[in-house]
Amino acid sequence: MSTRTSINQAEADGFKTLGVNLDSVAAGTTFQATWGFKNTGTTTWDKNYRFVYTLTPHPETAAFKRSPLTSQTALPLGKSVKPGESVTVTLRFTAPSKAGTVATNWQLQAPDGQRFGPVRWMRLVVPETAASTGSAQAVTTLAYQTVSFNNSVANFNKMQPGQQFTAKWQLKNMGTAVWMGDFQVAYQNKAVADTQNRSLSRMGAPFVAPLRTLSGRERVQPGETVEIAMRLTAPTSVGAYAFHWQLRDADGTPFGDVRWMIVGVGGLPTAVSPPTPTPSNQTVKFGMNVNINNGHPMDAKRMNGLGWVRFVYWASREKNTPEQAYQKRYRNIIQTYANQGIGSLIILHQDTYWGTAPWDNGDWDGYAKQFAEACGRVARVCAEFGDKVAYQIHNEQDSGFGDDAGYPNPSAIGIAPANYAKILQPAAAAIKQAHPNAPVIFGGLKTGPGNALEYVRQVQNALAGKLPVDALAYHPYGRYIKLALFNFGSIGKLADALNMFKQAYPQMPLWITEVGAAADTQIGAEHYANIATYMREFVDELANNYADYVQALIWFGWTDIMRNSGINTADNKPKAHVFDAYAAMRDRYKGRAKSVGLFDDLSEATFVSFTSTQTNLDAVPAKSTFTCRWTFKNSGTTTWDKGFKLVYVKRGANPEAMTSKQSYTLPKAGGFSKLEPDETAVFTLNLTAPEQSGRSYRSFWQIRDPDNKPFAHFYVDITVVPAPTVGTSARTPDMKFVADHTIPDNEQMVAGTDFDKQWRVRNTGKRHWGDGFHLAYVEGDFQMGRSNASHVVPAAKPGEEVILTVPMTAPQGKSGSVASFWRLKDDRGNFFGDPLSAKIVVTTAVSDTPTNNTPLARLLADPSLWYSQLDPKWQRDQLGYGRQTIGTWGCLMTCMAMALSVHGLRINPQELNQRLKNTAPNQGGFKKGESITPFLAPSYLGGLQYNKNVQSWPNKKVAWAVWTGENPISRIDKALARGHIVVAQVDTKLNTAIVDQHWAIIVNRTGDDYQIIDPLTPANAANRITSLKAKYMRTQPSASVETNLRNAIISTMVYTKGNGSGN
Repeated sequence: MSTRTSINQAEADGFKTLGVNLDSVAAGTTFQATWGFKNTGTTTWDKNYRFVYTLTPHPETAAFKRSPLTSQTALPLGKSVKPGESVTVTLRFTAPSKAGTVATNWQLQAPDGQRFGPVRWMRLVVPETAASTGSAQAVTTLAYQTVSFNNSVANFNKMQPGQQFTAKWQLKNMGTAVWMGDFQVAYQNKAVADTQNRSLSRMGAPFVAPLRTLSGRERVQPGETVEIAMRLTAPTSVGAYAFHWQLRDADGTPFGDVRWMIVGVGGLPTAVSPPTPTPSNQTVKFGMNVNINNGHPMDAKRMNGLGWVRFVYWASREKNTPEQAYQKRYRNIIQTYANQGIGSLIILHQDTYWGTAPWDNGDWDGYAKQFAEACGRVARVCAEFGDKVAYQIHNEQDSGFGDDAGYPNPSAIGIAPANYAKILQPAAAAIKQAHPNAPVIFGGLKTGPGNALEYVRQVQNALAGKLPVDALAYHPYGRYIKLALFNFGSIGKLADALNMFKQAYPQMPLWITEVGAAADTQIGAEHYANIATYMREFVDELANNYADYVQALIWFGWTDIMRNSGINTADNKPKAHVFDAYAAMRDRYKGRAKSVGLFDDLSEATFVSFTSTQTNLDAVPAKSTFTCRWTFKNSGTTTWDKGFKLVYVKRGANPEAMTSKQSYTLPKAGGFSKLEPDETAVFTLNLTAPEQSGRSYRSFWQIRDPDNKPFAHFYVDITVVPAPTVGTSARTPDMKFVADHTIPDNEQMVAGTDFDKQWRVRNTGKRHWGDGFHLAYVEGDFQMGRSNASHVVPAAKPGEEVILTVPMTAPQGKSGSVASFWRLKDDRGNFFGDPLSAKIVVTTAVSDTPTNNTPLARLLADPSLWYSQLDPKWQRDQLGYGRQTIGTWGCLMTCMAMALSVHGLRINPQELNQRLKNTAPNQGGFKKGESITPFLAPSYLGGLQYNKNVQSWPNKKVAWAVWTGENPISRIDKALARGHIVVAQVDTKLNTAIVDQHWAIIVNRTGDDYQIIDPLTPANAANRITSLKAKYMRTQPSASVETNLRNAIISTMVYTKGNGSGN
């Protein structure tokens, strides 16, 4: 078999800068530089090729200091570049704040990380600035003046141990240099004269943080002020403490005075993380795992008395942003449970943010940043519920680790400890920043205690000895006290596991976030009494002997739709004995969150929905007016009349009512005279954005009963941007559509196919497109744009052309023409420019019967050609000259026999095997001593071309396969539509890390699946055409249809024949 080697080569093809003289660039100047490349290799560069910053030396820059000069160290090429074609890449740079010469080196990088082509470089000079007197030279200076200081805790001399607070310093740049975002704020472990008698403490601050992280600023000009905000945690011991820090430039050189702060800690610790366990008056909070995402009833009133419910937060799984998921589902859920005094433990994992799926494709570092951002966004919207929300980072991520290597949980994603550390630290930090006092819990560990603790230690070691969580979590399924269920006796006693955790981490509390009796098959009623006894003993053991260490026990689960583990049946009816054991646990501490008698009055409100006339609340023009509407259901027992009120309350960093009145009667705000229980109302507020732009504001309102007691609330967060400039001299933005860069109008797409719609456009206005400009959904099929209504746009100066991109999916459940329409919006919320459209024709599947006399139609019409490698006539024949037989290794040759037969050379696998044995290896025959069937065999025997063995993912190594840059699923669908024979490589062992190569013929697309003729299907089987999904797909529910298909199909060959039908 011959193969063609793919070569990545490039040569330089020009360089230019825009509007700057590199021999004299003013400090802090932002500018663009463009390099050109020509593809001189044999591979096509696709969107996975990048232009990256490199430390590789170059003679022109070796003698100078080198830096990326930008926060972006990698730039995707953004287009396909075939051999012989050229491409340009443009980066935005910022000149250093200090005088001197600095250089930067860049190089092309292939998807596998290999650098290639020439090192491209740039060298610039930042001159010293002249003094105001004329001839003398003055070096730029770095200096500042403290304008103000604020501690979010008013009485900071009597803070609670472990109390979290925010310290803010406002500084004024008094020097002549621009402060850049990569300037540093560094902790100082050294006292000054005013802090000599205090203990030094870092109070949870990072040792070094970029200025941009603590201020949100990329540049601070001379004379400007900047606020540096640090989220800190008071020490856990009583005493007086001092905290110190100092500014540094981007090189780490300190300037200005050391800033400091003093706090006093007194009293008893409250909610310290992690707390020191004490045996007195501590109780275990009991809870329940619920599956509300799959139609599980909330049943909040039957859970009244529990401390927690636990569920997964679905966002990207349903193609929602975290905020959209909150408004559509989770705000109502969290509020419903909170109304009963129950907190929500939210699991954040792949269904919250799928991203680049690093468990399959690598790049955990990149994913960690994106996942942390998603976690922070979830915490930001949930923070309104205060201590009624906690967060757990992933679930059973130790699946398959160490001793568990042969027993992975198929519903969990196993993550190596080093990779879990990468996502845990930034995710926990993002949550704490958005929801400071909320508990962050380690992902629930499923393996034996020794193995689980080794996993924790490796995570801890990867994080320099720290664990950024408030508690560990464990799932001790099968661990028992006296009664061992089923075959659990061999697993061991609960006390042994808990003692190991307590000894290893005595200062880190433990949450048991899953335990119960679960099984993949239904558990008979004859076991209910034993399950009840088992769980009663479990609860007693924790409550009586481990309440100082175990903070929560959360039973799995509410109904039998959760692995048959329910305290209720699948139709939500209580199980005998088991439900009684649950009720005893729920009521163990007797106090119910609320005790409402049959005739008691109870005021409750359930949030239903939110709408606003302002389409982009992140860009509301200053002083503009807009209307917000909140729909609530009266879910209590009282009638809402004029004694009920809607009252504004100051909440958030920048509270602002945005209305002339701060209190309304509920009927006035809701447009009713009285609202009876179970009725709904829409509360309408006409709001006016504040005058000061560049800030975010919150308008927070409470619904109160006649006793002025709040029982519900709602709010709106907005970010104010400058109001549109009025007048004939105003610079206005504009855009002209140039061409469709990808996917022309009315291209056919199979439902579920993912694609990137791109438009080439020109900035024809007078404004630079920068921060705040975005591409917004206007109308049409919202699902087609993956339910994402806004996308960032590349920076563009007037006159420049750029590519705008929206990731899309051909909608499921639809056929025929669908369209999605988009327009650009500026940083003031104004639409401008030509409308953009994506128009496709959705097909439900490739036709069941290919039209015309195509090879595929001939194959489907003649079942006698559906060969099986397990046919007794040839199953035991030696394959080629090796040790294998047709029955064990003959799948590819069997597919080739089918392909040759429908192209005119009727031949069965036994005959083809003999032909290849009689053919020289250089003509497609078998090599001596081998059973490997060459890909080119059909070419020599029947004139068939296999059109490359194309792999489904660019970064996966597949033997004898290539990545061409084309969409592999679209390639298959187009080949089927044209009647070609498609041979696909799959894996017969889905639950192992080793690919067990197998080949089958794809004959039809059926929505999220393909139908195949599988050579492993016996010749006498009733159904010879089977499902790819059923046999060879490990479905990831949160992944798209296309991703699941690409994961199942390792590579494909498309057989065609020149001048034959089907071309």
